[in-house]
Amino acid sequence: MLGPTVLGQSETLERLVYDETKEAVLNTLSELAMLYMYFLVGVKMETNLILKPNRNALKIGLSNFVIPFMLITFCLHYLRSYILVPLEPWFLVLLSLTWAISSFPAIAHVMDELNLLTSELGKLAMSCAIVNDMVSWSFIAGTTVFRQKNLVSAISAIVSVAAFLVCTIYVLRPGIVGIIRKTPEGNAVGQSSIVIILLGVLVTGFIGDVIGITAMSGAFALGVIIPEGSTLGVTVVERTEIILGEILLPFFFLRCGLFFNIFKIRNVKNLAVLEFIIFIGRVGKLIGTMLPCNLNAQHSLCLALMLNTRGIINVSAFRMWRISKVIDDECFTIFVLNDLLVTALTTPLLTSLYKPPRYFATHAAGTIQNARPNHELRIVACLHDDRSVNDNTSLIEAFHPTSESPIYIYVLHLVKLVGRSLALVADPSTIYRCDSRKLTTSDLIMSAFRKYSDCSHGTVGFRPFTIIAPYKTMHEDICKIAHDNRASLILLPFQGNDTNVGAGGGTAFSNLIQNVLTVAPCSVGLLVGQGYKCCRLVVRGHFSYSVLFIFFGGPDDRETLALCSRMSAHPGLSVTVIRFQISDDGNDNEREKQLDESVLHEFRLKNIYNDCAVFREEVVNDVEQALLLIRSLKAEFELVMVGRRHGACKMLSGAMEDWSENSELGVLGDMLASSDFLQNNYSLLVVQAGM
Repeated sequence: MLGPTVLGQSETLERLVYDETKEAVLNTLSELAMLYMYFLVGVKMETNLILKPNRNALKIGLSNFVIPFMLITFCLHYLRSYILVPLEPWFLVLLSLTWAISSFPAIAHVMDELNLLTSELGKLAMSCAIVNDMVSWSFIAGTTVFRQKNLVSAISAIVSVAAFLVCTIYVLRPGIVGIIRKTPEGNAVGQSSIVIILLGVLVTGFIGDVIGITAMSGAFALGVIIPEGSTLGVTVVERTEIILGEILLPFFFLRCGLFFNIFKIRNVKNLAVLEFIIFIGRVGKLIGTMLPCNLNAQHSLCLALMLNTRGIINVSAFRMWRISKVIDDECFTIFVLNDLLVTALTTPLLTSLYKPPRYFATHAAGTIQNARPNHELRIVACLHDDRSVNDNTSLIEAFHPTSESPIYIYVLHLVKLVGRSLALVADPSTIYRCDSRKLTTSDLIMSAFRKYSDCSHGTVGFRPFTIIAPYKTMHEDICKIAHDNRASLILLPFQGNDTNVGAGGGTAFSNLIQNVLTVAPCSVGLLVGQGYKCCRLVVRGHFSYSVLFIFFGGPDDRETLALCSRMSAHPGLSVTVIRFQISDDGNDNEREKQLDESVLHEFRLKNIYNDCAVFREEVVNDVEQALLLIRSLKAEFELVMVGRRHGACKMLSGAMEDWSENSELGVLGDMLASSDFLQNNYSLLVVQAGM
């Protein structure tokens, strides 16, 4: 808008904004934007995939680069005479490289926007882009050497680049790792360390410019040696992204906009030749992706579209060429316009063609009620930190694992994707750590569950996972693990609006819970625990627990009663089930009433000789009377269980729905989780039955 294509046509605005003094400041700020942007690309780069790329990604990434590179180079060689701007031979190689590259940050951004970071195709596209980028950077380094005028200059360039890389890897990286090691787990990195790193970007950029590999390459090298996902990496990314996004990048886009002038496109032949070459490059990338891809035609095409995505890295290359006067405003405008059109077409095509296989939402749900007796009960336990470990182990022990009916736990440590670009689901022991001697949150969580499993005499097994993903798509990984392993219950921690929940605050985690509740392939339990206040030692043979279940009726209450029925067999538990019947509750669903009566009868029959299992009915006139009675009872118990929804009890839902602050807990669960009720320090389990 501010460029010469639109508002820049005004001479008054041009005199006001675009004088030489302001242009110098604009150039400086846009250069800084480029430095820190390339630095962030390096920080988020998955070094593990660079060193040990997946074979399929390596094959596709190389083919996706080589085929378009050769086609564009061939076309440029034979059509260069038709291009008005005289092009040096070395620049033809750079131009081919730029159109052959699949920009990793651009693809990561599009995958994030389309919620495809956790999809299988999205992960493959990111891995291929990393391979493609590494090959491209190697070619650029080689071009820098071969551009030298004589052998002495070439050798000098090689030695300079090698010395810079050696210094970066063997001097700077150990210093950065030392900073990470000195920072205790969970503590913030010192401000002085952050300042040193951010100033280091300027220094490495300057060195990169001096030795001829460009300032951006120097900043990128510094970013790569910072371990992705580390405390330092996360903090640096969070601080730098604010400065970059809010201050520096707008100046970069403004500077690019001043070069963009659609009225400069005057020569039709020049336009046609460049468009033909660019089109050949796009087709080459499609062929280079689809040929070696072992996927069906539709998914291969979607992967090719992903790898054709263009972004700010490509625009930055065009900008550098324009500043160096290698290309003119006409070529710059054509190049940028093509990038805009390709991205504008790719995104809606991807949205319409690729639908990730969210098959878990269409399968029959696993529930506790449907679980076969005397068979293994499988539970997916999700934790975002070690505060809820004791709550989870106590609850699982209360589920009464035995040799006839053991429990297998899939323990998921949920980590918000920050400081890296690639989503990940893996065993914690396989994730790279710069300091293996330092205990991480995952170590503490898994160690506690391993110790509990070892002390269970074979009745409890577990398998650890770490999920690193954005909260908005993390539910897909959770539900996929539950579906693939035929789990009957997903346990999620609930901390309300606690800003310590992950790195994204309570709101993002609350949205994650809502997503799981919507698409879960089995029952879901929301555990409002006591955190570090829960110091119960789970020891087989010495475990005691008092449980209260409040029954109003409906599918969720029946599922919760199935859990209570299992728990009532535990010799160390006392289970109290109170059924509330509200006079004239508005429930006219006879089928639901029959189902409620049936499960209650089964529970009473099973525990007829069990003195530790108590069942009683309370008839109340209204909701207020029921709540007063609940308030008087809760102090006697360590765990309170409720169903999430009470559709059959219309009075309960209608009277309390407007008060609810946390809809994911349901009306009754939200009330019991309030600070007014939780002051007696009991845990709360809210259950939603699989549908």
